[in-house]
Amino acid sequence: MNFVSPCEGKIFNIEKFSDEIIASKAMGDGFGVVLSGNEIVAPIKGEVKVLYPTGHAICLEGDDGTQLMIHIGIDSFSIQGMNVAHVKVGDKVDVGDKLITTNVKELIEKTGNSETAVVFLNGEKITLLQDDVDIKCLQEDIIKIEK
Repeated sequence: MNFVSPCEGKIFNIEKFSDEIIASKAMGDGFGVVLSGNEIVAPIKGEVKVLYPTGHAICLEGDDGTQLMIHIGIDSFSIQGMNVAHVKVGDKVDVGDKLITTNVKELIEKTGNSETAVVFLNGEKITLLQDDVDIKCLQEDIIKIEK
């Protein structure tokens, strides 16, 4: 599977994520990013399966069956107007297609941080190839995915 970073920021181990449910891997393994850029893009080719009304979270299903969620911020579900979705449920996306534009400055002002989670929902094991370093949007070779 071709996977690229969906955003720009500092990548870190999901177990260090500030939200206990995400950090515990109860929803699945993945990684966190301290978001520094405002664009969220498709890290895989597939279909939009879920898009929350406030745009704080989106779920994609890859053409190979991989399911993942990108969750922007912590306790960001109630912030209206901060996220602009560029897709809708059912849309087909290619790697790099713009999914959501957020406002990192507003996110930090309203929630105290910009932690964003990328969680794999089908039991995949994720190994970070980059850890606690800045990554660019669309960067390859940041994680290893084992099914």
